[in-house]
Amino acid sequence: MRLNELEKTDLIEPVIIQKRPKLVRWELTKRGRDTVPILMSFISYGSKWYPGVVFEDKQARTVKELFPMMPVRID
Repeated sequence: MRLNELEKTDLIEPVIIQKRPKLVRWELTKRGRDTVPILMSFISYGSKWYPGVVFEDKQARTVKELFPMMPVRID
């Protein structure tokens, strides 16, 4: 149901890998990729200001520590 909602709002699109049995991979659309910096800023905020809620060890982390391969820069 949620995948259909995300597809209807043009955030993701299906890529059919195999017809029988049906195998689909979902990819972000341009619109969906534009949301990544916004979502990363939420992750950054939560991991910095609410580590006690977010992490078991209650230690704050940077986005770079959480996603070392991520090219998006959030400070």
